[in-house]
Amino acid sequence: MAEQTDLRLSPRYAVGTLDGTGWKTDYPLTVDGCLIMLCERGSADITINSRRFRMKSGGMAFIVFDMVAVPVYVSADFKAKFISLDFNTAQDIFFLITSNRFWDYIYTFPLSKLDKVLTEVVERWFAIGVWTAENCSEVTAETVLRNEMENLMLVMAERIESHHGVLGTNPPKNRAWLIINEFLGLLNRYYTRRHDVAFYAEKLNISPNYLNIISKRNIGVTAKDQITNQLVLVIKMLLDSTDLTVKEIAERLHYDDPSYLCRIFRKQTGLSPIQYRNKHNTK
Repeated sequence: MAEQTDLRLSPRYAVGTLDGTGWKTDYPLTVDGCLIMLCERGSADITINSRRFRMKSGGMAFIVFDMVAVPVYVSADFKAKFISLDFNTAQDIFFLITSNRFWDYIYTFPLSKLDKVLTEVVERWFAIGVWTAENCSEVTAETVLRNEMENLMLVMAERIESHHGVLGTNPPKNRAWLIINEFLGLLNRYYTRRHDVAFYAEKLNISPNYLNIISKRNIGVTAKDQITNQLVLVIKMLLDSTDLTVKEIAERLHYDDPSYLCRIFRKQTGLSPIQYRNKHNTK
């Protein structure tokens, strides 16, 4: 990520600023739980789940652990405020937000332009986090930032609901929901190195078969398919946004045999990686 001034309240929270100097492009961001950024100047292009977004002054990014986000361009004058949460803290806060419309909006528009009034409100939230980190004890700072993050997300959810209306019935959140979200968080951390369901099931203290079953019930695909989908999504991004060879992409994703990666990609897309890149470049 870009160079940053990092005011770390605890292992669970951090607030500060990012600038464009040294931003590592063409590598997926590692977002442990949640990363919220408010751009102050300059611009940055980020592909999120295969879609490219441009972040400019007044734009806010809301990136969560199960999004595949890759910075592909950042201007030298880029500067943004940020708040980051670890996985468990983000999950606790997300559990309170039951609005389907909110989550539908976040996953459709993870980067969006705020109006002037909302920009000022969000800036105040960031300022509270920075002041608290600098002037309060760790315990107080954690409590204040957690409350402020809950408030910010509740306000965002209400504004989205009021503008777009309620989307369907809000599903109950149970243990299976928590397990699947933890699986998705683990996957975002380890997908470049571990491609087997057994690894994630062991981390979750459940059997691979049970993980596949609850994954199918809750997100519509098995855990194995979700791992493959994540890898293919990243391969597409790297083919689209970089000049890396197939061999180099395979190395980044810890595939010893590039031909095996090609077989997985072709099975999912109907094209070889080279055919996919050529088709994209001719558009």
